[in-house]
Amino acid sequence: MLFEWHITPDYIVTNWTDELLLLMTDKLVERKNRETNALSRTDDTSQSVSPETLAAMSNGMIKVEKKHGD
Repeated sequence: MLFEWHITPDYIVTNWTDELLLLMTDKLVERKNRETNALSRTDDTSQSVSPETLAAMSNGMIKVEKKHGD
């Protein structure tokens, strides 16, 4: 939990109220649940993107080379 927030236990004890710790913990659990749900989704709503569209969206960070004979 502490590595998620990049803080030390001493910082929490010194600067956070019990209410803030509870709120931050609740929000962390909510976010982890959303991540788990997104990763375990098995329905057919996933979208595929063509290589050309992906290259266009990458702002030049991905180079798509055509195979010979295409």
